[in-house]
Amino acid sequence: MKVVLRAILIAAILLLGFLCWRSIQAPIEFQREVAKREKAVIQRLIDIRTSQVAFRDVNGRYTASFDSLVDFVKNGKVVTLSRYGDLTEEQLESGMTEEKAMQIIRTGNEKAIRAAGLWDEENNRPQLRRDSIYAPAFEVLFPNRPKTLADSLPYVPYGNGAKFEMGTAVLETASGYPVQVFEAKTPYTTFLGDLDKKLLGQKIQEVLDRPGDRNYPGLKVGSLTVANNNAGNWE
Repeated sequence: MKVVLRAILIAAILLLGFLCWRSIQAPIEFQREVAKREKAVIQRLIDIRTSQVAFRDVNGRYTASFDSLVDFVKNGKVVTLSRYGDLTEEQLESGMTEEKAMQIIRTGNEKAIRAAGLWDEENNRPQLRRDSIYAPAFEVLFPNRPKTLADSLPYVPYGNGAKFEMGTAVLETASGYPVQVFEAKTPYTTFLGDLDKKLLGQKIQEVLDRPGDRNYPGLKVGSLTVANNNAGNWE
C-alpha cells in the first residue's frame, strides 16, 4: 500500500512540476510564434503599400482590387528618373535652382543654355540631364525579390489561403481638400487562430482596450477613416 501511495505521490509531483513548467513555457512559445508570424504579415502589408503607392502614381488612384494590383505589379510600368550632372555650389549660391536650369535646358537653345552657364564644355552638352524612363514595375519596386511575390500579395501568411481585406475611399480634410486613402488588414484570428486560444484571447482583449484608433485586433496598413499617410498600426 505504501508503495502505491508513494508512486501516486511521485506522479502527482511530476505532474504538478510539468504543469508549472508549461504555465511558464506556453506564453514564451506563444510570443515567439506570434513574433514570427507578425513579421511575415507585416512584410506582406508593406509590399501591398509599396504596390498601392506606385499604382496611384501611375493611375491617379488606389485600387480596391487585388486582381488589378497584382496585374500592375506583374505587367505594369513605372516612371524612373535618369539623372546626369548637378549644379555647382556657385550656381546654387547665385540663385540657380534645378527647376530653373531644366526649364532653360529643355528649350534646346544652346545659346541660351551657354548664356546661363549651363553648358558642359568638356562633354559638349548641357550640364544637366533628367530623363523619364518607363521600367517594369516589379523590377523597380521589388528588386532581387522572387517573382512569386506578386501573386502572393493578396494572401495572409499563415492564413491557410485567407486574403487580406482591402478597400479605398476619398476623405475630405478640414479645409475641404479631398484625400485618397486605402486600407489593407487582417485580424489576428486569421493567422494566429490555431495557437493557444486563451493566450490569443488575452492578446486580442489587450488591443481592444487600447484608447484611440489603434485598437484594431489585427494588423493593418492605411485607413479608410483617417488620412494617416498609409501608416501601419505596428509603426
